Order: sequence, then C-alpha cells, then structure tokens
Amino acid sequence: MAERLGSALMQDPAMSSVLGSLTDPAHKEQLQARVGRMKDDPSLKPILNEIESGGPAAMMKYWNDLEALQKFGRAMGVGVGGPSAAAAGAEVEEETGDIDKEYEEESVIHHAASMGDVEGLRVAMEDGVNKDEEDTEGRCGLHFACGYGELACVQALLEAGAAADTVNKNKNTALHYAAGYGHEACVPLLLYHGASV
Repeated sequence: MAERLGSALMQDPAMSSVLGSLTDPAHKEQLQARVGRMKDDPSLKPILNEIESGGPAAMMKYWNDLEALQKFGRAMGVGVGGPSAAAAGAEVEEETGDIDKEYEEESVIHHAASMGDVEGLRVAMEDGVNKDEEDTEGRCGLHFACGYGELACVQALLEAGAAADTVNKNKNTALHYAAGYGHEACVPLLLYHGASV
C-alpha cells in the first residue's frame, strides 16, 4: 500500500519537488514532530484514520479537498493559502524556520491550470501573466494542465498561444505529461497545436 501511495504521490506534478524536500534527512526531526502533531490534531485525526483504514482510495478522496489540504499544509508548515493563513502566519513562520525558503509561491497560471480554473486562467493571461511562465523545475501551465487532465485549461492555454513543446528540466513536454498520467483526451489537442511526437 505504501509503495502504491508513494508512487501516486511522486507522479503528481505538484508534489514531486515538495516530497523531495520532505525526504531530506536534515529535516527528519522537524517532520517527525509535525507528523506527531497531525496525529493529535482533532480536525486531522478522522481524516488520517480514514486514510489508514481505506488506503490509497481514501487518500485520493482528499487529493483535491482544499480544506483538508490546507489543514495538512498548516500542520506540516508548508505554504498555506486562504483566510486562516494570516491568523496562523506568525505561528507557522516561527515553527517552520528555514524550511519555508525551500517552497516557492505557486504561480497563478500553474495553480489555475492544476485546479481546472479556466476563468482564473483567462483572467490571469488578460492581466498580462506570462502563459509560458516556468517554475523552478521548468514546468509551465501547460505541463500542469496536462498532468492533471484539465482539458479546458489545456485548450485555453494553447488557444492563447502557449508553447506546445516547452520542456521542463527533465526534458518532458506537456505531451509527456498527458501520456504519462493517462490523460489521453489532451493528446490530440496538443498534436493539433503542433506538439512534436
């Protein structure tokens, strides 16, 4: 079960760099303390029990649950958004120390593409945000949209002129993400807009 869960996590484009940092032995004690607090947190305990008993299927239930992810983010000291972030800001900053420096703020384009927020994506592009903006791994919005199978976002980015063949630091294109994550509906759209096979 752990192998399947780990594999699913590492295939998630947004999680691979975060997990790489979390497995760093230098942060072992901090992580153990945070995991201990998660187990004692009354708002997280039922979720953790459900995940423990239900395995990967239960984990996937919470994969896109923003409220649950924010709770886990606060507990782990990873960048947290939303209205409660300001209230918890000082406490989170004090607890996390240098670890926060390892996490970059997610681009509005990347976030919208990952979440399937076509309207947010269009507004960001109209406001002048670079449709081909890359993160530290060289991934652009099109990588995220294809990795999450957000077809409407793929279409919006391509129609706005996003580069169909941009490669990330691992030499993967959006077509690699679409095929690799099993989002075959994205493939013909990418090919139509000039993605190289």
